[in-house]
Amino acid sequence: MLTNKFSSASSLLTGLFFIFLGALFFTEYTGLWTLIYILFMIGFVWIGVNQILRTLTDKKKAHLNLSTILTSLLCIGLAIYTFFNPGLFFRFIHYVIGWWALLNSLIQFINFYVYRRDCLKGTYFIFLKGLVDLIFAAMLMLKPINKLWIVAYIAGAYLIFYGGVMVLEAAKDLLSVGMSLKIREHLRISIPVLISAIIPQRFFLSINALIKTNKLNPDAHVAPQASTDLEVFIYLKESGPESLGHVDISFQDKIYSYGCHDPHHRGLFGTLGDGVLVVSDRKAFLKHALKSEDKTIISYGLTLNEEQKKRLRQRIDAMMERAYTWRPDAQLLAEGEPIEGEAKDYASRVWNATRAHMYKFANGKFKTYFVFSTNCVLLADELLHCKELDLIPIGGIVTPGTYLEFLNAEYLRPSGMVVERTVYKRTHGKGGERGGSFGSSLSS
Repeated sequence: MLTNKFSSASSLLTGLFFIFLGALFFTEYTGLWTLIYILFMIGFVWIGVNQILRTLTDKKKAHLNLSTILTSLLCIGLAIYTFFNPGLFFRFIHYVIGWWALLNSLIQFINFYVYRRDCLKGTYFIFLKGLVDLIFAAMLMLKPINKLWIVAYIAGAYLIFYGGVMVLEAAKDLLSVGMSLKIREHLRISIPVLISAIIPQRFFLSINALIKTNKLNPDAHVAPQASTDLEVFIYLKESGPESLGHVDISFQDKIYSYGCHDPHHRGLFGTLGDGVLVVSDRKAFLKHALKSEDKTIISYGLTLNEEQKKRLRQRIDAMMERAYTWRPDAQLLAEGEPIEGEAKDYASRVWNATRAHMYKFANGKFKTYFVFSTNCVLLADELLHCKELDLIPIGGIVTPGTYLEFLNAEYLRPSGMVVERTVYKRTHGKGGERGGSFGSSLSS
């Protein structure tokens, strides 16, 4: 109970801080950018000096190499050069934020292509968002002089709104049930896509650090069946595209996993292609993910009433009406049909281990997979977020990072919808974490 109260108080204070910071961007943005400039220099000096001290004091001299020393001196040199050339820093900020906006614009235009191709709603709104980002990027990069006031106002508005939502989220447990539901339904905000992309990696590193210090002993074996009615799984990995995270749901001991799993129909470095839905036995699928794919899995458990179970089953059935059977290379090979190349792709490995059923979609959502829109998270959101269910009441979620951040906050929040959290990892440790033994160590 004390932990829950601390979590609510922490969220409340964090929200108020964001509101205060947002207001400063409107009223004192010049001074705020100067403060950021000073912190930038201090930060780089600290990184350089700290790395050098660690190298010199390391008895084993494991870190004593030329590249480490040069990187440390480069950090310190950059800080000193920036001190004598402040104009360079502010031009750099223009270009960094400009490239950020340009990348966001590119994502929106690819999104526009996917929505237009699959005849989805909101096509031209997405195009407009991409166009606005493109204009914003051009304004910052073509003449990078005295444009930081634009960035300051946008950042200020976002921080105020984001902080306000955090304050209401922290306070809603004190309100009536009806008012709490209205807040959840109408006030939704997610962190920017490019920031949310690094959240799974941060959680992965935090889990590893806790394991090394014996503060966390994850489960190495999957329970025979779920202890809650619904589970949402977040998969983490150290490197590669999967370091962005992945989301699956499990209902009635079946895993529903969506991704770009057809190696013959995908491009853009594996981020765009035909969407494939894997429906598998829960235990077999998780066992394969742990032992063969070497993934770290965080499970968030939710309880459902009978009406919610009925509604969720109806939504799954409605989704499956648009699906048709697809066979991976390993299945084709087992059934005596010719294939292109070797059956070593992810879908083939899953089929070999689990004999899962796999599907593609004839039309509508999920026909085409795109990592920043019609992805694994959108499938989970499609099934779990509706007026009748109201299980995951967050709009705008497009990455596993934002889903992970939300579910973890719900677990730590008093009276949150997430009642159980379990960490699975292939390890020599025994036992596991169910509930809050690593508590706020992984909090948002």
